[in-house]
Amino acid sequence: MYKLIGSDGKEYGPISLEQLLQWIAQGRVNARTKIQGPASADWKMASEFPELSSALIPGDPGAGAYPQAPPIAPTQTAGQTKGMAVTSFVLGLVSLVPCVGGFTGIPAVICGHVAHSRSRRAPAQFGGGGLAIAGLTMGYFGILVSLLVAVVALPGAVLMPALFKAKAKAQQINCINNMKQVGLAFNVWALDHTNQFVFNVGTNQGGTLEFCALGSDGADNNAALHFQAMSNELSTPIILVCPADSSKRPAFSFQNLQSVNVSYRLYSGTNLDNAHPQATLALCPIHGTVLLCDGSVQQRPFPRK
Repeated sequence: MYKLIGSDGKEYGPISLEQLLQWIAQGRVNARTKIQGPASADWKMASEFPELSSALIPGDPGAGAYPQAPPIAPTQTAGQTKGMAVTSFVLGLVSLVPCVGGFTGIPAVICGHVAHSRSRRAPAQFGGGGLAIAGLTMGYFGILVSLLVAVVALPGAVLMPALFKAKAKAQQINCINNMKQVGLAFNVWALDHTNQFVFNVGTNQGGTLEFCALGSDGADNNAALHFQAMSNELSTPIILVCPADSSKRPAFSFQNLQSVNVSYRLYSGTNLDNAHPQATLALCPIHGTVLLCDGSVQQRPFPRK
């Protein structure tokens, strides 16, 4: 197989002797054309090859003798290798998938650089320069995207537990404030009703004694009615829902107050009044926060089941 350097200074081949003789006949190769013979690394003029002498035109003046000759087109051989370029392209394409770029982007860049360099040094042997460039571009882009995701996601993953903890703490503090307001409302109402809580005063005096209904857990099933009777002291039904209780929703007004709008378990009975300041008046089933009859709030295990 032969290689030659065309009039444009580029290397062409390898080509067979028959093809070379045909190019000589077409005037595309002259006596001054530099040719590399089979199994040889040296470049010689065409006139130095015995097997070509009979085909060359006698008295051929050499270079420039064929100014109108068409340029020699590059020859694509069946043995041209593109595997590295294809690998770079495929890896680069996969690197565009979120969270994958860091794993396939780097190999895509490495393979792309190698394939592109080979295609430039030996275009007859290694092809796929365009695929290599595409693989390089997508690989770099995939790496960049992965880095951006890591910069954004990593701090979030580190801070997320702390944020959840801070949120839970804030909800617990709001819950305690809610129960303190409930305790204050009970005691303010009692000042106008002979120091008796609302559930120990009859309905004819504005209380809810007739509506007391203790459940199996000791809590009053009609807590919403008792709170409704103290609407002036409570001001807003929002404080009756623990911020961490997703099963309950605040009521828009006391007129529509129902059990679904109350998180806190309320206990009723004649032993619950100002004369028993340390008795449990209400508790939060979410945090275990306990409201005592004197209006204070404590964090302790649930006193009742």
